[in-house]
Amino acid sequence: MHSLPPPTGANLREADPWRKIVYNFKPMRGFRRPYLGLAAVAAVAACGPAAIAPRATVPGVDPLSGRLAAVDVDLAGADLSSVRGPAGTLLTNAAVDSGRILGGQPPDCSLRRLPGGTQAALSARCAAFLGAYAALDRARSFLLSAGAEALPPAPVLADPALRGEAAPAGLRYLPVLDAFTLVVGPPGARVPAALNPGAVAHEAALRQLRGLLEPRPDDAAGVALFLGATASGDAAYRAASAPEGDPRGELDLSRPLPPDAAPSDVLAGALWAWADASGDTVGAARAALAAARALQGSAGADGGSGPATLLSLVAGQLVGAERDQACAVFRRARCPLSWCNSCLAGRPAWSRPPTSAGSPSPR
Repeated sequence: MHSLPPPTGANLREADPWRKIVYNFKPMRGFRRPYLGLAAVAAVAACGPAAIAPRATVPGVDPLSGRLAAVDVDLAGADLSSVRGPAGTLLTNAAVDSGRILGGQPPDCSLRRLPGGTQAALSARCAAFLGAYAALDRARSFLLSAGAEALPPAPVLADPALRGEAAPAGLRYLPVLDAFTLVVGPPGARVPAALNPGAVAHEAALRQLRGLLEPRPDDAAGVALFLGATASGDAAYRAASAPEGDPRGELDLSRPLPPDAAPSDVLAGALWAWADASGDTVGAARAALAAARALQGSAGADGGSGPATLLSLVAGQLVGAERDQACAVFRRARCPLSWCNSCLAGRPAWSRPPTSAGSPSPR
């Protein structure tokens, strides 16, 4: 067992004692083709094959128990003392005013080497910083494996001063700044949002979909919600960071949705049901990202509205039995009957993605 500074605060009480584990990128139950080698994908994409990844012990989530634990991670290209690397650049004492980041400097975290050879932060605050960075790095690795764009590191503003409002708990993406905010909490949650793999992947996905956030916010939110679930392998990942939990299962994408469910939840639930049936996490995430990019490229065209638009673009990438399976799943997910019929008959003409440079082409 590693000897680490004890976690502090209500959100970390369940982490005592911390026990050593290693992320194994466990896929969700029932998937036949798990995603592998995500850390290697990120390392090669960011730093080349000769990159040396520092190994750190950070607070994280045990993929088996769902509890907080000490997690050993390889963070390719990262500077642990200043908490920066390909996934982001952490800044403290920064302020946000009129859409600009004012001030801010990287932390200077003191580290010590543990008997197993990994490095760990001496202070609880720096340990939390490194845990959040590791979660963001893991999310980036998954998204890259699903065909996401290798974006440059974004600023991560720790406890920023926001004019007129308080930053929400967890790691949150601010599209106007192309930056993340990092705040502890929420109080009472079983897992801090900044350490929740699904919640962090959700925010990282929103950055990938930033061009879709304004013209089609429900589609962007639905795809990001789905990608958070596939990255974490947990359809109910939001419940772990909900202050009151989720006793009724309303945050679980694998359960039937209420009649008044948000359009983003309908879309994410349909994508999850299809991914679960197909058995391919990365393939489902790749198709959803490609569809979102195509929709983003045609945001000004008359492409319909609601979840059916994006689902048509997903189904349009499939052929034969795979397409029939997707259409059948989407039909059960409360998609309009007219769209389901066109899905089975052939791809709607308006759903064809643009073929301009930078836009994905369907198979």
